[in-house]
Amino acid sequence: MRALLGEQFAASADFAATTVTGAAAAEAAVVRAAASGGTFAAAIIDDAILDETGPDETGGNPAPETLCGRLRGSGLDGPILAIGERADRFPDADAMLRPPIRIGVLLTSLRAALARRGQVRPEPDLGPYRFDPTGLRLIHADDGREIRLTAKEAAILRHLRRQEGETVSRDSLLDAVWGYASGVATHTVETHIYRLRRKIEADPARPALLLTVPGGYALGGQAPDQEKGR
Repeated sequence: MRALLGEQFAASADFAATTVTGAAAAEAAVVRAAASGGTFAAAIIDDAILDETGPDETGGNPAPETLCGRLRGSGLDGPILAIGERADRFPDADAMLRPPIRIGVLLTSLRAALARRGQVRPEPDLGPYRFDPTGLRLIHADDGREIRLTAKEAAILRHLRRQEGETVSRDSLLDAVWGYASGVATHTVETHIYRLRRKIEADPARPALLLTVPGGYALGGQAPDQEKGR
């Protein structure tokens, strides 16, 4: 999911990565409204979350009502969520939320808007589970048991799935999930892989789903020359 965020949210990289794009387990393509001037092609985003921030001192940030109209006019079919006190400023919005906004309420509203527009993504299989990246969960196909995931864990699984059997390097995961540059010295990936295995593997010491392979990681049954281990 690629989301356009209003000024109050786009200013916070952590908010963007951890809540909207992370919770949707998608590639982060967050655009600042002010930087875009509302003139970008709506095809590059799936939805928009806007606030009542008006034009900036240079006039570069369009008023909410102007931006909503431009988004719809340029072809955005996804939901627009508005955050503010004046509904009249967001005539084309799917829902109006009043601040302060809790993250859970925001995500619930976004999922509901996607569902109303028929844009809820299917739940692909992941071993014995159905993977629901938007809901941050794995659902066991046999008994319906749910395993809750963090936003980062869901993003890791989503990124591995998208490679269609190719080995995913540690640096690739860092860049895709955390936005880190290649070569950053950190155990972030290893720590999250370890925690994920404890959640999803029958025997975390002998992983069958989340594998370490030469050059990085892969999902079980997808990569050639699989080598189980950490």
